[in-house]
Amino acid sequence: MKRIPNANYDYYDVPKLGNLKELIELRKDSNKTAFMYRVDGKIVKKSFKDAYNDVRYLARYFNEYYKGKNIAIVGENSYAWLVCSLGIVLSGNVCVALDKDADAETWKKQLRQTDVRAVYYSDNYCEGVPEIFRRSFPLEEWESYRKEGHRCSNKSKVDADADAMIFFTSGTTGYGKAVVLSQKNIITDIWAASSIYTTKGRASSFLPYHHAFGYVTSLLMPYYYGCCTYISSSLKHLTDDFKAGKPDTIFAVPMVMETMYKQIWRTARREKREKKLAFAIKASDAMLKIGIDMRPKLFKSILSEFGGKLDYVICGGAHLDVKYVKWFRSVGVEVLVGYGITECSPVVAVNRNHFKRDGSVGQLCRDVDVKIVDGEIAIGGDIVMKGYYHDKKATNEVLKDGYFYTGDLGMLDEDGFLFITGRKKNLIILSNGENVSPEEIEKELSRDKGVTEVAVYESGNRIVASVYPSEGYFGDQDYFDELIYGYNSDKPKNRQIAMVRVRSKAFPRNNNGKVLRDKLIEEDNYER
Repeated sequence: MKRIPNANYDYYDVPKLGNLKELIELRKDSNKTAFMYRVDGKIVKKSFKDAYNDVRYLARYFNEYYKGKNIAIVGENSYAWLVCSLGIVLSGNVCVALDKDADAETWKKQLRQTDVRAVYYSDNYCEGVPEIFRRSFPLEEWESYRKEGHRCSNKSKVDADADAMIFFTSGTTGYGKAVVLSQKNIITDIWAASSIYTTKGRASSFLPYHHAFGYVTSLLMPYYYGCCTYISSSLKHLTDDFKAGKPDTIFAVPMVMETMYKQIWRTARREKREKKLAFAIKASDAMLKIGIDMRPKLFKSILSEFGGKLDYVICGGAHLDVKYVKWFRSVGVEVLVGYGITECSPVVAVNRNHFKRDGSVGQLCRDVDVKIVDGEIAIGGDIVMKGYYHDKKATNEVLKDGYFYTGDLGMLDEDGFLFITGRKKNLIILSNGENVSPEEIEKELSRDKGVTEVAVYESGNRIVASVYPSEGYFGDQDYFDELIYGYNSDKPKNRQIAMVRVRSKAFPRNNNGKVLRDKLIEEDNYER
């Protein structure tokens, strides 16, 4: 039966697994390439059979030396990171994922916080680790650990409900909380998300593995699909890695998409092709409306920078303005915005291959239960974390009657598409008791051509807009005063913006691309 364009359809038929051991065993005899990565300029390929055996023997190694311990991994994305992390989990130990770009004090705090007994670190990237933790071992020597594991017996048992992974939240303040996920949490989320999105081509994995989105979604999920995944160790070589890996699907955060968009236009201006690109986009959009798709030819040079095969980008981690979704669609790449949170393993919703709604974060993943309580999104189901490591108080604040209260404000439409309308803690509460969502104001102002980034907050019981301008608008206070005047013209007085601050530098963000609002406000007040 022919599918109606952009209409609802059944879940994809994908196998439901009980634990990560079953995931690794899915294609244990397959010689098909599972992973590609670059070592000293040369491409290395690992089959599904290779990956299965590497994980199996590493699990024996970790089981031989550790029993029910928390073992940390810190380093750049790598095949070693992947197989060692799975080896730790399948040996009955717990893998603690640390940020390679954190400072020594953060590492020390997080290692103490999670009772880590050993650290496996990248000698190429995190060589300072042995100075702060005695039991440290280089990830680069993973093959020697595997070889040792080959001689060890297999005594470990799989407990899908036991602690498996600890990820630190990418909080906008402090060090973040230590989220404990079980194998059941992770494998359920892989099944739930894969039931509504699928890919048959290759994938590119470049998001950091110390985040659940980078590890579970961009690394384990393509493995579940049976796809070949190209592992990128650094964003510096991303274009070369795209060309080598030729992905059908990539997984990205909004900051990556915004950077790619700016780079494409910057290149067009440098090569004096800006007007030609703008005309091609208008022509392409017009032809698409009558069923003619010329995007592969019109934008061949752009698409070639992504490897020439890219169809989909799964984007999450922060808000992505719908203008980027529409622009990339115009040049031939469908950006499927999703919504996830570390505490939910992490994917909750995502737009589908053939059913999407601009402005939403997609349909709820299979068997994910969501309810809206006083405007706040609460999530139930097997994807919900076990809790925060040794922090009962923080856990009880967010886990209530089996639901995780996200702190995000949102709504569901009649087709099950989830819309995020703001963040509970960002709400501006005026002196008259009225609540104002800054995200709604930001969404409207961000459509202006002079605005690259905008944040709205309360200061002295007044609504303030902080703007980082687009090229050509830096320091133009009059332009932005006029913009705010126009915005206020049809708004009630108590919802009008009192002043606009024009910044000279981009907004501060954490390494997952989320704006650090508290730091932004502090910077704005300092510059006054």
